[in-house]
This record gives sequence, C-alpha cells and structure tokens, in this order.
Amino acid sequence: MFDTHCHLNSYLNSSTRFPNSLNSYLNVSTNVDDWSNTIKFSRKHANVLPAIGIHPWFVTESFVSDLVVLERLLQSNNIASIGEVGLDFNESYKHTRENQIECFQKQLNLAESNQLALSVHCVKAHNEMLLLLKSKHAFGVIHGLGTSIEIAKQYIDLGFKFGVNGVAVRENANRYHALIKYFGLEHIVLETDYPNIKLPGLVSSSLADINTIAECVAKLLSIPIEDVIQQTDYNAQKIFKRNAL
Repeated sequence: MFDTHCHLNSYLNSSTRFPNSLNSYLNVSTNVDDWSNTIKFSRKHANVLPAIGIHPWFVTESFVSDLVVLERLLQSNNIASIGEVGLDFNESYKHTRENQIECFQKQLNLAESNQLALSVHCVKAHNEMLLLLKSKHAFGVIHGLGTSIEIAKQYIDLGFKFGVNGVAVRENANRYHALIKYFGLEHIVLETDYPNIKLPGLVSSSLADINTIAECVAKLLSIPIEDVIQQTDYNAQKIFKRNAL
C-alpha cells in the first residue's frame, strides 16, 4: 500500500525502528527546519518519498526567504511532492490569512514549474483554495478532505484525489463515509497522517493503521480489500511516481 501522507522525521532521532515494509510512504514536511531531515530520511529508505513545503500553520514573516531555500532544494534533490502546504482559516490561524495565501500561491507556482504534485491541507478556506488551484495546472491530493460532495467534486474535476485517513474509521464520520461511497475508489488514496491521527479506542497511532483504513473503505464499498489496495496504490503511484507507470 501507499501511505500518501505521514510525518516520519520522528524516526530520525528515535530508538523506534522504522518498519521493514513493502509499503510506500510520502513523508510530508511542514517548515524549513524539517526539509533537510525529510530529504535525508528518504535517502536511507527507498520506499520513502520526500515532500517539502510550508504548512499554513508555519507561515511566518520570513516565508519569502524560506521559499528561496525551498526552490534551491527542489533544484538539487529528487523531490516527489510539494507538501504539506495549503490554507487554514481556523480561528487560531486566520490572522495570517494574507501571508498564507501569498505563500501558497508561490508554492503553487513552484509545483507547476517543476511539474510536482501537491499535498494540500485546507481548512475553512475551500473557496479561496479552489480559486487558486483553478488558476494553475495543478494536481495532487487534498489531504483528509471532509467536505460536502459538491466541494469535493470541484477538486476532483481539477484532477485531484482526496486522502482517506483514520477519521473515516470513526462510526460518526458521516461526511467522510458519504464521500467514499459517492466517489468510489477511482478518486481516493489512503493516508495515516502518522502520528497525528489515532484510530478509535487506541492511545497511539501507527503506520500499520493504514490496514484498518483500507478495511474500512472495503466495508463501506462492499468490495474485497484487495481491490482497495490495488486501486488506491495505483492512484498514488500515478500522482507521486509519475515516471513509474
């Protein structure tokens, strides 16, 4: 399987051993301090792809100079995606709204010029996000999308997939369940968002949680889990390993 959204830098300075797995992982970063470690980790593990970008929570006044570093790293390393990037207009972050928009727009430009996928975080900013994406030839994944079917359809019409994570395992995740049932396997990928999302009843998260997420999707669609694994893996490979197919 392909875990299209996880944060693996905690393994760099940890006694916890990175699992010996046939799975693939997109290791997303959030700010300039993460990028070198993200690239370093991918060099140690052939099944880990690096994604570098400025998450909206970490957009500071220095984002312009940070983007200079980002562009230089894109030119000198084999980067799979620009991410985790996006917009978050939740109460805690909306004071940086204008900087967020400018920062994302510049990262969107870099994604287009380098023909790279985006790993997108969007909270309470879908109108602004869709307007920006429509202005470019962008592609990628909307991470953890839990919107209405109408909004999701606009992303899909632009060529994006949406990431299904452990939130969908919750019994009351009606909006997530509706999206999965409506759009089916063609338009989704799987993700754990490790270590940020814990499955119901568990005290910690695990990269192995992707198995439970796949089982959940299979149950919702009344299909074999093998079909879920095969199609979502294909979707992810096509986005993040464009030369592999």
